[in-house]
Amino acid sequence: MAATLFLGVLVPQIRTFGDEHAQDPKAVPAGLIQLGTGSYYSPYAIVVDKKARTLTLWKQSDKTLEKVVEFPSDIGKQAGNKSKLNDHRTPEGIYFTLKMIEGPGLNFDLYGKRAYTLDYPNLFDQREGKTGSGIWLHAIPENQTLARGSRGCVVVRNESILALGKYISPERTPVLIYESVPYQSAEEKLVKDKEIETWLAKWIDAWKKKDIESYIGFYSPTFHSMKMNREKWKIYKDALNKKYEKIDINLYSPIIFEHNNGYVVRGLQAYHSDGLEDFGEKTIYIQKETDGLKIIGEQWDAVDNPGVARGLARCCLAESAASKN
Repeated sequence: MAATLFLGVLVPQIRTFGDEHAQDPKAVPAGLIQLGTGSYYSPYAIVVDKKARTLTLWKQSDKTLEKVVEFPSDIGKQAGNKSKLNDHRTPEGIYFTLKMIEGPGLNFDLYGKRAYTLDYPNLFDQREGKTGSGIWLHAIPENQTLARGSRGCVVVRNESILALGKYISPERTPVLIYESVPYQSAEEKLVKDKEIETWLAKWIDAWKKKDIESYIGFYSPTFHSMKMNREKWKIYKDALNKKYEKIDINLYSPIIFEHNNGYVVRGLQAYHSDGLEDFGEKTIYIQKETDGLKIIGEQWDAVDNPGVARGLARCCLAESAASKN
């Protein structure tokens, strides 16, 4: 097995892709549809392959994905997708790092020099009734083996977790975990990119036009958000349509990920009407159903500091204009 020197560390290069793109050096993970292209969201994403026992870091430049580095990794002691507390399985899905833990507050014998908490269970997990918590990306001491099996966490060596640190932004770096990572060609990626971007544009257009029937058609019968189901959401949105003469919405710099026909879209949303103006982060959870992509949940988080909001808005507008030139 070959090895590559990365940041002073000798790293084994394992290529076990397990599908028809295995011999294609340009093949990329199918779930990385759109990474950060501006100053707010990270251009990096972490992909974990449980079967190959590898963790890879990917970077996006324009529409091109490239692998930055690959590390061997460990996973839960028990095979399969996590479903309940203490099953010692590693979950599979789209997750985000929440916070970094290191120093005296971290048990070195268990977690090595550093750990990043993950947001398991996510909305998809919760809808399936999955339980448990405390799923981390963490390290182990040099005197322990990566074959010991974890309690469900993704585990790498100390030098690997420290090397990854420069690429991880808490709450913004995605970690996609698969039993076996599906890969696709660069050409297939462009097709998938266009499909989801077109779908998002049509959803926003129906919202702007206050076309309530077209708009609600983007939502699953199982949709639930802000303590409202699909029918209550329709009534709520229709009332706003009648209240405001004009509505304008822009979703800047969205990041888009897919796992097992479930999609997560996060972007900076600017909303403007004749009665309300706000700016914040919108997260959309989408499921591929028999009649196409449908929204199953939404979340919106305000940017509390007005100065920060204005700065982000100016930044996004400038980046959007530059991308069109």
